[in-house]
Amino acid sequence: MQNKSIPVLIVGGGLTGLTATLFLLKQGIKTLLIERRGSTSIHPRARGFDVRTMELFRELQLDQAIVEAGKALAPAWGLYQGETLEQILQNIDPAKLKVNHPINFPGLEKLAAMSPVAGARCTQDLSEPILLQAAQERGADVRFNTRLLSFTQSNDCVTAIIQDTITGQEETITCQYLIAADGAGSPIRKTLQAATSGHGSYGHLLNIYFEADLGALVKGREFSICRITQPGLDGILTAINNSDKWVFHLYYDPAKGERPEDYTHERLEQLLQQLLGMPQLPVRIISVLPWQPTVSVVNDMQHGRILLAGDAAHQMTPYGGKGAATGVQDVQNLAWKLAMVLQQQAGAELLHTYSSERQPVGKQVAEMSGALADDKGLLNIPGFMKLVSSSTKEYNLDKMITMVGLPDFKYVSAAIIDNEQEEEPALLSAQPGTRVPHVWLQKEPQQVSTLDLTTQHLTLITDEAGTTWQPAAQQVAEALRIPLPVVTIRQAEWKSITRLQEGEVILVRPDGFVAWRQTLSTDAPGLLMQAVRKILALD
Repeated sequence: MQNKSIPVLIVGGGLTGLTATLFLLKQGIKTLLIERRGSTSIHPRARGFDVRTMELFRELQLDQAIVEAGKALAPAWGLYQGETLEQILQNIDPAKLKVNHPINFPGLEKLAAMSPVAGARCTQDLSEPILLQAAQERGADVRFNTRLLSFTQSNDCVTAIIQDTITGQEETITCQYLIAADGAGSPIRKTLQAATSGHGSYGHLLNIYFEADLGALVKGREFSICRITQPGLDGILTAINNSDKWVFHLYYDPAKGERPEDYTHERLEQLLQQLLGMPQLPVRIISVLPWQPTVSVVNDMQHGRILLAGDAAHQMTPYGGKGAATGVQDVQNLAWKLAMVLQQQAGAELLHTYSSERQPVGKQVAEMSGALADDKGLLNIPGFMKLVSSSTKEYNLDKMITMVGLPDFKYVSAAIIDNEQEEEPALLSAQPGTRVPHVWLQKEPQQVSTLDLTTQHLTLITDEAGTTWQPAAQQVAEALRIPLPVVTIRQAEWKSITRLQEGEVILVRPDGFVAWRQTLSTDAPGLLMQAVRKILALD
């Protein structure tokens, strides 16, 4: 049996695990990622990414590749319902169809201006290979056909035994931390007996991935989801490539003796022809996966040196499109903290802020996804439309902010120093605990956003009057042996959005969230040292 010692072991090679590898590599931390499957996902789940997730892919220089890979699905927006797809399509007027990402809908221009990117359509089977290729090109050790047999942890390390499922060879891995990104059924979570809360299962569905040439029929009438209901049949049809690949989620009821194995390919082909309203259409079943839309969230995402992320930490229904997005955002929050702890630039207590920051976010979006499901586990389209629209049929901006994925949440933890204000601050206005505001600093020859300034280190942002902060930052950086760059922003738009006073400073974390805000002071070095030490758990 071989033995290997590494800083971080990542279990699970899906979107969450691959993104964790990329963000840790960006911070200079080598990892080993293992995945029991033989390849990236072959199933077209996780059909898109919200605004915040695309911001993170932009940080990894992968956003354009994701957009390009998903361009066939890009026009697929809109929710409809009826008795057959043929009936639904007849009632869609192409002249009135708005083919665009929701953040660019009329009335939401204010939201669009808050980010350098929009959300994007791209299925999991197309996005995972992009992440994998980037990880391997950047030096990642990724092993497929490799499973975790067992693990133990002590105060100092985690010891894991892994196995090559093809050769049967076992290897002992000693790591300082283990990231459990092993999916909704997470064996690691079950072994830890991690306490969870949530509604649980909403119903039983068959994920039917099938092939049918509908491209000419849907052209100009593209959709995201169609709820199709007939006597004794209910389900939702989702677009995959707007041509010949589709998924139908069919409801079945075990209480009535219905079982997945009763649905042969021949039976499903006939049912799909009936539901589509096209009895002569050739249909070929690619795969069938039984599944249960579920809301279940761990109460604590950290268990000693083991950190849960993605579906392993928070199962949710696909409605609202937050499952993959939340996992990607989990590990971006975690990566810089792990890196600074491993590089002895921060205290281990910094890692405790991972759960205190991300668990409430995961719980909120999981509960939101559950609120969009009915008792069969299918999307409640009228309920969804009621949620995002007001009584005047205009968009509910508060709800749409969450739906499109602008980071409207506020972290509360020991890594945030929040000087509470009497009046409610504007959304994304550089308040502690919130994502730093986006303002374009340069558009030619290369676009530069304020979000691009803060992805590697703790960073101070001030204006031309804040010259006192430069020597203060240098003094703190030398004392704590950490990089602490200072950026000066002069744009009037930035000052208007942030409402920063002359010479005021914000301290932004490597994940782009504001950790501290301070007016100009004669004791800038002392105040800055105190803030940085608290944020990095060095006291």
